[in-house]
Amino acid sequence: MVDPDASLPALDQIGYEAADMEAIRHAIHAPDGLVLVVGPAGCGRSTALYAMLGELDPLQRTIWTIESTFLRPVPRWRQVQVAPPRNQRGERRYERSFCQTLRCAGGAILVENIATAKMAQLAIQAAQATHLVLSTMSLGRAASVIAELRRLRVTASQAIDGLSLVIGQRLIGRLCPACSIADDREAVRRALAAAMNTWLAGRAVHPRRAASSGCEVCRHGGYQGSVLAYELIEIDSRARSVMASSIDPVELERALLADGRSIWDRGLKQVADGLTSLDALQAAVRQSR
Repeated sequence: MVDPDASLPALDQIGYEAADMEAIRHAIHAPDGLVLVVGPAGCGRSTALYAMLGELDPLQRTIWTIESTFLRPVPRWRQVQVAPPRNQRGERRYERSFCQTLRCAGGAILVENIATAKMAQLAIQAAQATHLVLSTMSLGRAASVIAELRRLRVTASQAIDGLSLVIGQRLIGRLCPACSIADDREAVRRALAAAMNTWLAGRAVHPRRAASSGCEVCRHGGYQGSVLAYELIEIDSRARSVMASSIDPVELERALLADGRSIWDRGLKQVADGLTSLDALQAAVRQSR
């Protein structure tokens, strides 16, 4: 297991809610399937995947990682370093490393990123067979994965059969607890109003914002650290039914992410709790209309 005293957080320290932790653990303890964490660079994708693998016992299940740069060395993991695939030759080298790993007995494999049709095919085929595959894609929202896999020549039936979990996430600046101030701006009241009439009903709200000049604690930036905003799609029977009828990301998002479960909604919850500001949320996440 990953050393709990190491600098990387454990899975329950990432910021996922309890019900979603259950879905994540169900996916990573399955014998096979593809788990994807999507978002821009710097959103904590690799940290989340390492934390997921840290839940597994490497003495019971072989754990591989194929990366251009290790997030950190982990005892008992089999970590393969491959130069980033900047051209076709690099892509073939990356794909070859993945194929060599697949020849081993079924285990858990973290592959740094899926960006080519060949890698998408290899990952989904491995996930359909005897491997748990964890990876990332550079996409804005979780529901965009289906259309992107289709673009990479993965059929709808392959995606439905191979995918097990998709998480889309962002890291948003955490307000400095020493100097943040109450936020009673009209824009904040409007942003919270609709949610307070539905999925935030009954929840006390204490929105705050960064002080204009910050303080010494936050080095006058107004923020210190980050909070997680995310959305999670568990590929259960209902999700498979929706995926079979449509690959349009907007339709999928509306069907699979109920009120309060989109990246924006989760971020708005952090605003309501005074952990981040509406300004920071708007800078990191585009609100769906």
